[in-house]
Amino acid sequence: MINPIPKTGASRTGTITADFRTLITILGMPNATALDDADKVGASWGFQHDDGREGFVWCYSTAPHQCREWSCTGDRSLLDELFGNDYVAH
Repeated sequence: MINPIPKTGASRTGTITADFRTLITILGMPNATALDDADKVGASWGFQHDDGREGFVWCYSTAPHQCREWSCTGDRSLLDELFGNDYVAH
């Protein structure tokens, strides 16, 4: 199970190609946006799996409803489980 955490990611290590609705379906409503720079980030999530793995997703410099490529960082196996082929590690 995925649980929201009040943290943001430090630096991008991957990309998720998906629309805003897909992210909400998988992660719930953005929970970390207020912790990010409002001039740079439109929506962001911090989340943790029950087993302790963490992940972070954010939309950089684009309104969330227009974003199709999301920056991400965190546990690669968790991001791969959640987003499959829509996730690419850098």
